[in-house]
Amino acid sequence: MKTENGFIWKKCKRCGFLQHETHLRCLHCKFNQFEKIEASGDGRLISYTILTAPPAEYRNKFSYALGVVEFKNGIKALGQITTSENLNLGMKLRPIYKKVCENLDNKEVYSYVFEPI
Repeated sequence: MKTENGFIWKKCKRCGFLQHETHLRCLHCKFNQFEKIEASGDGRLISYTILTAPPAEYRNKFSYALGVVEFKNGIKALGQITTSENLNLGMKLRPIYKKVCENLDNKEVYSYVFEPI
């Protein structure tokens, strides 16, 4: 789920496991009661790759960076990074909502991407 700050996940009320909001039961202990938790603060880059053969929707890009960002409260998110240059593990990033491509029907697609701070 997207919010003003970026992302909301579920935190299991029994074991504290963080998971995506679409799961009905905890992936760790199978409990079914959660509290919603919103990503807080800026994130830090924990992994990334450079895609050099993007899907057809990204026909105007030769390549782009895709990374996993971890927020201060443990939420992790996967998304595009606004640059492919000077990326370093541990660097600070912030989520921004913007147009990422046009789909194959030429409709604009928007999503959160990560911008270095």
